[in-house]
Amino acid sequence: MSKRPFVIFGLVVAVLAVLIPFLAFRADGDPDTGVSKDVPSDLQTGKTLFQTNCGTCHTLYAAGTDGNFAPDLDLLLAPSGPPGASALKGRVLNAIEHGLDSGTTPGRMPAGILAGQQAEEVADFVAHVAGQG
Repeated sequence: MSKRPFVIFGLVVAVLAVLIPFLAFRADGDPDTGVSKDVPSDLQTGKTLFQTNCGTCHTLYAAGTDGNFAPDLDLLLAPSGPPGASALKGRVLNAIEHGLDSGTTPGRMPAGILAGQQAEEVADFVAHVAGQG
């Protein structure tokens, strides 16, 4: 029996085993492929601030964060009806400015992570995108 088909098959496998990973690791990637997390331009600053200051703890789909410690804001703040974004913004702004205590675990979310305009921008962003992913 000839060994030629086995040698050819082995060479093809070897080339593919090297070529495919090489091309995959060499590619820069394209952020426009995959899941879109489009955010209106007026909320981009809030998104960036959220990613930097809140994303380590909180999960929020539109921000692309997967926090480990705090509640998933997509679940916690999902719109359930009429109150809308303005009521939700007030709730988020209050949490940012005053923090949250669970009663049994003081300082669960510290007060004053952001203040002023930055707190407003994050609250606007979260109020408009939470639960939308």
